[in-house]
Amino acid sequence: MTDESALPLVIDGLRKSYRTRGSQRLVAVDGIDLQVQRGECLGLLGPNGSGKSTTIQCVSGFYPADDGRVVLFGHDVAREPKQARRWLGVCQQEDSLDTDFSARNQLIRHARYFGISHRDAATKADELLRRLDLAGKAGKLVEHLSGGMRRRLQVARALVSSPRLLILDEPTTGLDPDIRRGLWRILAEERAKGTAVLLSTHYMDEAERLCDRIALMHEGRILDLAPPRELVARHAGTEEIEEEVRPGLLWKRPPNLEDVFLRLTGRQLD
Repeated sequence: MTDESALPLVIDGLRKSYRTRGSQRLVAVDGIDLQVQRGECLGLLGPNGSGKSTTIQCVSGFYPADDGRVVLFGHDVAREPKQARRWLGVCQQEDSLDTDFSARNQLIRHARYFGISHRDAATKADELLRRLDLAGKAGKLVEHLSGGMRRRLQVARALVSSPRLLILDEPTTGLDPDIRRGLWRILAEERAKGTAVLLSTHYMDEAERLCDRIALMHEGRILDLAPPRELVARHAGTEEIEEEVRPGLLWKRPPNLEDVFLRLTGRQLD
């Protein structure tokens, strides 16, 4: 039974490393602490290799942590995996869809894993296909869908069980701008119901638009954690930044999260 008073997500001292050639260890996540509140969108912002995806895999229970704890709604992911993941919806970075099923059946089968009746699962599947502009592809086999359609179907699959914590790893990669905005709207609707969101992204505009707080990640560590505007004010100030577009041409703009990350790490986000 889920503890209604417990936070959706608590990460305490999470560490994860991998063995590389030569029996050396590569530290992917180096002792991070995080909490996500109900209805909050917490963003993990950083370049590839910063530890975002590994953190999400540990939270989802796909990777065992070397040290530390991950607790979902009061349940330890390592000790109580079934209870911990009961209210969890996950959209992984990799395409994990089953190509042997139609888009609609993919959603229904996934909902059934959570004990949802076939009738309710079908109703929810049809609703999500409509919301994600996939209703016309309901009977199509997954292997015949475009990359963008498959990405949207992965988001729909994460939502079909009506999760209370939604984990999204680079959910809008490869999507057209109008589709991205449609997904942002759906996330806002889910959050209005109290759903918490853990979002991994390297898009500045996405992080600024969607996230209540952002954890800036670099080399497996959290450099700072705060609302987007607070991060900018703290590390980049309010002065305008000059950039050289081409030799002899400069333009001014307000500071943003890219400037924050550059000042903290000496490198760009992408």
